[in-house]
Amino acid sequence: SARQVALKILNTDLSADPVFRRRFVREAQLASALNHPNIVPVYGHGETADGKLWMAMPYVAGTDADAELRAGRMPPARAVRIVAEVASALDHAHGRGLLHGDVKPANVLLAHDQGDRALLSDFGVARTFGDDDLTGGTGVALVTAAYAAPEVLRGRQPAARSDVYSLGGSLFRLLTGRPPFFDAASKAETVRSHLHRSPPRATRFAPWLPSRVDDVLAIALAKDPADRYRSAGDLARAAAEALVR
Repeated sequence: SARQVALKILNTDLSADPVFRRRFVREAQLASALNHPNIVPVYGHGETADGKLWMAMPYVAGTDADAELRAGRMPPARAVRIVAEVASALDHAHGRGLLHGDVKPANVLLAHDQGDRALLSDFGVARTFGDDDLTGGTGVALVTAAYAAPEVLRGRQPAARSDVYSLGGSLFRLLTGRPPFFDAASKAETVRSHLHRSPPRATRFAPWLPSRVDDVLAIALAKDPADRYRSAGDLARAAAEALVR
């Protein structure tokens, strides 16, 4: 039967890079094997007649968490529930050896026809190519600087707790309306902030939040991965507990 799909088609330069092609195919295969209610599944992948790589996913009728936030429809309880569903998706993927690499509110789809279910999209694609503009040519994976973990910005191999950091930054954004280092004047300054500055307290911008939320975010956004929550689920549970106390 017919079904609506969304196609991600990668540009010619990336598709022509043999290293990227190998990594894209490998990670598309891994992503295709993920089966979780909070992950946008990958139906298939291949290349066009002119050599551009593509990936097919279901079309999700709805919006994304960042758009809902900007529209003023992100009360704290909804934010924490969305983060919990994303955390479940991340823990599922991490348990199967796959990182996301670019967790951010815009990559969290909200399905209107599925009871506002959160669906994490773009698994395995976002971190597979370099962004020289981000780190001065160090070859670090392309990430959204506003939510990137310090070790990723240093060009080190990302791990599960790198995604936990980005999920913490996303929670900060959904609760306060801004990413942790929103006051940075440039991408380079944002990178320096993630490397060296302590994140501000969320209650400074959202004084209605319980103070325990600040403690949760401080752990999630710790500079040293060893100081963060061990899993995305641990972060989500701590956030839910902090919100009701």
